[in-house]
Amino acid sequence: MRAVQGDIVITTDPEHVRRIFSADSDTFRTFSASLRGLFGRQSVLLTWGPTHKRQRKLLSPPLSGARLRAFGDTMQQLADRQVDTLQVGRTFRALDLSTAFTLDVIVHTVFGVTGEAEAAELRGLLTTLVHGLPPLAIFAPPLQQPWFPPWRRFLASRAAFDRWVTDKIAARRRAASASADVLSLLLDARYDDGSAMTDEEIRDQLVTLLLAGHETTSIALSLCMSRLARHPAVRARLLDELASPTAGAELARLPYLSAVIDETLRIDPIVSDVARIPNSDFALDDQHTVTPRQLLLVMMEGLHHDPALYPSPETFRPERFLERKFTPFEYAPFGGGVRRCIGAAFSDYETKIMLATLLRRSSLSLVGKPDRRVRRNITMGPEHGVLMRVDSLR
Repeated sequence: MRAVQGDIVITTDPEHVRRIFSADSDTFRTFSASLRGLFGRQSVLLTWGPTHKRQRKLLSPPLSGARLRAFGDTMQQLADRQVDTLQVGRTFRALDLSTAFTLDVIVHTVFGVTGEAEAAELRGLLTTLVHGLPPLAIFAPPLQQPWFPPWRRFLASRAAFDRWVTDKIAARRRAASASADVLSLLLDARYDDGSAMTDEEIRDQLVTLLLAGHETTSIALSLCMSRLARHPAVRARLLDELASPTAGAELARLPYLSAVIDETLRIDPIVSDVARIPNSDFALDDQHTVTPRQLLLVMMEGLHHDPALYPSPETFRPERFLERKFTPFEYAPFGGGVRRCIGAAFSDYETKIMLATLLRRSSLSLVGKPDRRVRRNITMGPEHGVLMRVDSLR
């Protein structure tokens, strides 16, 4: 198709997706012109080739494996704190609840803030930064100028956050004490040549974790809450699985809990497409070649609703993920290949903890019709935030 950006090649074919996601790291460059002003020029979302590869190697350990499991107790405490705010008979927006939870997770596990006064200050900075994202400017780089008021406000909030992070980094370096939060782990991390990340690079990665990870996880949670409220049989089966006192890493391995989240993200992918620009002619198959002058998109909506892969694709049926293991080229809510979302495991872990806590401690129902999905910025999410009622608490 032809668009403002030029020629765009769109595919939903799993074999094409396999070729794209299996390609070497220097095969594609990112479609980054409109995002550099949001995440910063050092963000792992926007680098490519050897730079991207060495960044991922450094950033992956703090967000996965044993390091991730160490955050489980904190995530559980924060989930319980959010459920404690619910009141029987009251209505609330699921997206507000999930956003408050994921923001607290970032404050405590990523930045390692424990004092309530400092946590409130950082929470305010992060909220202003996230809500200040101007969707129009994201897709129209010429508007990313100080004369455009929404962009000017975003720059001000980004500058305030950068000052806070710079001061925090300096304080951590002076203290030189061991800590398990992501910021401290990034400060201690070293590339293969022994060098550390610069302060600018750390700031850009933290902004990336916030803007790319915080909102996607909160949307996923709200969509799961909506689906479970509309499908009582699925909710009942999940409650049976959650009846045993599992927690942390053991909870994360529960098969039906995983299937419910997977099916939600299949039907309602939060990121609608994955973009690539080939550095040289790239063959999708024997008949279709994408040139460096074209933008290549993997359309998740089409891939996840392919009836050849997912019979009755509009039907919410988590069991399909228990009956078959889909390849990373058939199911890819976090993208794939060398550019798969680096925080995918982190997001999945906190989603499972919060969703299990809500189900074990409350009974919720949907108010009104289900929200339609709309473009929020780089994500798709519920238009009105999923209005729900608290029927009971345990």
